[in-house]
Amino acid sequence: LDLMNVPAVHDLGYSGQGITVLMLDAGFYKDHESIHPERILAEYDFLNNDGETQNESQEDDKYGQHNHGTYTYTALGGYSPGQLIGPAFECRYLLAKTESNAFENITEEDNYVAGLEWGEDHGADIVSSSLGYLDWYTYEDLNGLTAVTTRVVLWAARLGMLVVTAAGNKRQDPEWGGYIIAPADADSVITVGAVDEKGALAGFSSHGPTSDGRTKPDVVAQGVGVRCGSSMGTDAYTSVSGTSLSTPLVTGCAALLLEARPDWRPEDVRNALRATASQADSPDNDYGWGIPDVLAAMYFNNGEPATRYVLEIEKIYPNPFRAGNSPQIVIKWTLATRSAVRLDIYNLLGQHIIHLYARPSKPAGSGMVSWSGVDAEGRYVPSGVYFVRMIAGQDMTVKRITVQH
Repeated sequence: LDLMNVPAVHDLGYSGQGITVLMLDAGFYKDHESIHPERILAEYDFLNNDGETQNESQEDDKYGQHNHGTYTYTALGGYSPGQLIGPAFECRYLLAKTESNAFENITEEDNYVAGLEWGEDHGADIVSSSLGYLDWYTYEDLNGLTAVTTRVVLWAARLGMLVVTAAGNKRQDPEWGGYIIAPADADSVITVGAVDEKGALAGFSSHGPTSDGRTKPDVVAQGVGVRCGSSMGTDAYTSVSGTSLSTPLVTGCAALLLEARPDWRPEDVRNALRATASQADSPDNDYGWGIPDVLAAMYFNNGEPATRYVLEIEKIYPNPFRAGNSPQIVIKWTLATRSAVRLDIYNLLGQHIIHLYARPSKPAGSGMVSWSGVDAEGRYVPSGVYFVRMIAGQDMTVKRITVQH
């Protein structure tokens, strides 16, 4: 915690109190002494469709089903002086069991989506996800729009939930190329890589960029030898490595910020953490913006809501619109600073439809472009939902449009 200046924030009286964190994981050992039962507001098992996220069977025990989730939620908010104090040791939990240790298939992404929806219904402020998916994707799919979990975390962010997710442990995987995993490619999330206790990059920590060229991870935190609770007993502790462990530490920092700055939106928290991290002046695809300083982040911009995105799509009209008819759909935007700009249309599957606009250096101010509803080959697209994606520098925004015939 010292690496991120968390004790200084604890000294100010902040502990994550009043903040609700949705944990998406493979199960949770709820009897551990570091997590008081009253802090667990609700739980649901999306594998067995019941209200118990702790191991329920010999099959669960065989695969260590609740081990991983026990590591992550105790690292985030465990409280046992002399053994473990997590950054947000008074936060409240929503526990969602969405992942199976017995198999890896696409249904787990469906569970992830269901878990996010359940958490939103139960009032989650922050989502902590030390999960990731790549077996049925290629690197080209990591463009911020294609993977199922990537699209759903964008939805969650628009609803006001801050999503913190693991970059992945694939740096040494030659088949994958060492890149991040879904949904770490989503623009609206805080993607977390890993360093050791001295701040040196962990050899397993996945690197960026996304396939469309955005810098990832956003930040890094200790992910080597992280102290956490163990499911081997109520008073058992261990040390575990992985971006799965650096992620809840950053989630805990985000909870402290939301407690101190309840008017901040998810993008305010992300911007403040990045702008005050250890290499904010020179972000890269290994460390991102660096190691957070949560105390500095708390006072970023004098405690006012952090600087909004450089880019804002102000208006899209008419929406819905009829392809081929007049008027064409018009997309209007505003840039806060001079930036390289690119605008594209994608379909609901994340497939690229057409490139509409690009400038290597666009001055601050307003702009607009129109679209007649055709693809790159000049053919009218079918009726349905499409996405306008606009990138300005490191910022990206996505808006939905509907095409009719």
